[in-house]
Amino acid sequence: MGRGRYRLLAAVLLVVSVERVRPGQGSCRDCPAGTFCGKTKTPTCIPCPSNSFSRSPGQEACNLCRRCEGVFRTKKGCSPTSDAECECIPGFHCRGAGCAMCEQDCGRGQEVTDDGCKDCDPGTFNDQKLGTCRPWTDCARAGKAVLVNGTKERDVVCGPRSADPSPAAPSASAPSPAPTPAPAPEPAFLKPVRTAQEEDGCSCGFPEEEEGEEGAL
Repeated sequence: MGRGRYRLLAAVLLVVSVERVRPGQGSCRDCPAGTFCGKTKTPTCIPCPSNSFSRSPGQEACNLCRRCEGVFRTKKGCSPTSDAECECIPGFHCRGAGCAMCEQDCGRGQEVTDDGCKDCDPGTFNDQKLGTCRPWTDCARAGKAVLVNGTKERDVVCGPRSADPSPAAPSASAPSPAPTPAPAPEPAFLKPVRTAQEEDGCSCGFPEEEEGEEGAL
């Protein structure tokens, strides 16, 4: 009889110890993520309502889920154990941890201000869609010359300075050579030269009648 009572008491104690570790029946630290500890006489683990969550166990209340509205859109939906994640709609980009805010995209040659996008001031540029306008590079400070002027979309291009021309020393110039006379043009047709032999062969005598008359005289 004594042994029976002992066994019954041991069984009751075992059941009580199991019930204490069940969710909703133990302490608040036993409530898992996705639930909260209800404020009742006996700690009770209650699931987080819709649009709320709890990341860590033992929370006494659930957190409201973030709502992605306006320039935000939902990247990841809310769950009982995690918050929703938002991202910016096209034309805007995230700023801050967890995309805390959306900032308007500006084109090259612009920067974002409180009033929206604004063109870069003279002497500054921005070659990206994001960021701010930056001053042009000071080529003179680097001992260089400006090869290509800057614009609001690109920086100046620097390069080496050209060598300063030194004054030329006067030099005695050599006299120009006299022009060479051009050769006389050759005749287009050459006239044959008559030789003495040709002249003798061509010489003519007086007629015989004239010689006779001259002798008579």
